Amino acid sequence: MEGKELKQKRENLGLTQTELADILGVKMNTVYRWESGILTVPKSIELAMRTVEREHKKK
Repeated sequence: MEGKELKQKRENLGLTQTELADILGVKMNTVYRWESGILTVPKSIELAMRTVEREHKKK
C-alpha cells in the first residue's frame, strides 16, 4: 500500500491522522510519514486497515 492510498482510506473513513494513529497504536507523526511517503507503509498496517475498514462499516 502506498501512502496516498492510506490517506485516501483514512479520509474515506472520516478519521483524522490522530484518530487513526490511536486505533493503530502508533504516533500521529508516523501516520503522517506513511501518508507523505517518508516511510513505507508496513504490511502489518495494510492488514490492520482492512480490520479498521470492516469495523468502521459496522457502525
